[in-house]
Amino acid sequence: MNKRIEELIHRGKTAEIIINEIQAEKLIAYMDQLLERNKQINLTRIIDEDEFIRLHLLDSLTLLKLIKNPRISILDVGTGGGFPGIPLAIMLEEAKITLMDSTKKKLNVVQSIASELEINNINTLHGRAEELGQDHRYREKYEVVASRAVANLTLLSEYCLPLTKVGGQFLSMKGRDYQEELNAAQIPIDVLGGKITTIKKGLLLQSEFVHVIINIKKVKPTPANFPRIHGKIKKEAFPIQYK
Repeated sequence: MNKRIEELIHRGKTAEIIINEIQAEKLIAYMDQLLERNKQINLTRIIDEDEFIRLHLLDSLTLLKLIKNPRISILDVGTGGGFPGIPLAIMLEEAKITLMDSTKKKLNVVQSIASELEINNINTLHGRAEELGQDHRYREKYEVVASRAVANLTLLSEYCLPLTKVGGQFLSMKGRDYQEELNAAQIPIDVLGGKITTIKKGLLLQSEFVHVIINIKKVKPTPANFPRIHGKIKKEAFPIQYK
């Protein structure tokens, strides 16, 4: 077995993620191809292989601990270089995974690599979350909506909860200083139809962690006036009077 593949499998076990040899081969192959394409188009700032494995591959796979149905529909909002969507697609072959991003060039590269590696359970969706969330083709259609985006949780909730099916879950991966964001997002999450159910620590790194995963269940439909248009979301505070 290739040493890098063996190491990835071992590191997965350390993080309580079971990766078989075929899955590890595809994960490493995706890393290799993405880093090669990254020389032409900016897909990731992480170019060290060890950091890539830790901060992209394994970190993305921590979401598996909160996804119970392997045949689920998943939307990756702001996928960038394909994270967390591509690692999840490799591990969950029966899932239907949609990679969404507002940058078409990135989606084209990710789709091209996925096709070459025969990752056949993904499709791409070009657009902005606040626009797609008002489109009946996508609104409240996905059983899991996941995002590693850096926007604050109130903003992400307005982007992602309208796309989440009632009964589904929005999984937001946040940094270790998440508590202030979480406090500020409590009322908006409720207004948007969500309910925080669990907060799980992500990948353990020498007693630290990369992300917490905030698991928000969609318990009721999102009001029709959300998400607001891009300018209002960015410039105006969340209208808590809707509570």
